[in-house]
Amino acid sequence: MTDEQNQENQDQPKIHIVDRRGIDSENSAPAEEESTPPKLEVISGGAAAATEAPAAEENAEAEDEMSEEEARQMQAELEEKQFEAIAKQMGRPLTEKEKDSVREEMQRQAETAMRLEVTPLLVQTMSELSGRAAVHLGLMPNPYTRLVARNDKEARLAIDAFSAMYETVRFGLEGNLNKELARVLNDLKANYANITGKPIADSSGPKLIL
Repeated sequence: MTDEQNQENQDQPKIHIVDRRGIDSENSAPAEEESTPPKLEVISGGAAAATEAPAAEENAEAEDEMSEEEARQMQAELEEKQFEAIAKQMGRPLTEKEKDSVREEMQRQAETAMRLEVTPLLVQTMSELSGRAAVHLGLMPNPYTRLVARNDKEARLAIDAFSAMYETVRFGLEGNLNKELARVLNDLKANYANITGKPIADSSGPKLIL
């Protein structure tokens, strides 16, 4: 190796940052796009890493290129998983009309994720919080353990978080969704008061829409 080549290798950066943002976005499910921020992958090393990094990028890009048939197959697999999960929750198979509704909702969520809208993410979180509040109030079994157990502290935390999110988004929601979330919040507060004997006072903000 000549002195010029030695000098060139010494001048190479010891850490190379490869921008992987967007490389895997097409292969991820819509729900993951909402919650997974872009990442920078750090590849350490000297001159060897400088030559290996472009090759790694080319391989990743080649993997991302899929045919229309492969894309349709992936979409069908995602839909089937959704159908199975919902059917298990409902205790019966979905009708074709219900499957069409699920497909429309999946498409809507994918478009929402691409626009990075915040309100749908909060509404989804509120839905999860209401379910956890119900579990901690002993109204339904834990979906993982199948056991029914009360935890008043966790139930109150879930209800308070639901209430705070509702007050944040309520003025930007359509009428039916707004009323439904208000009803859920009222039901959660009523159940908490009946079960624990400790009523949750309404906030000093605007009254709930009934």
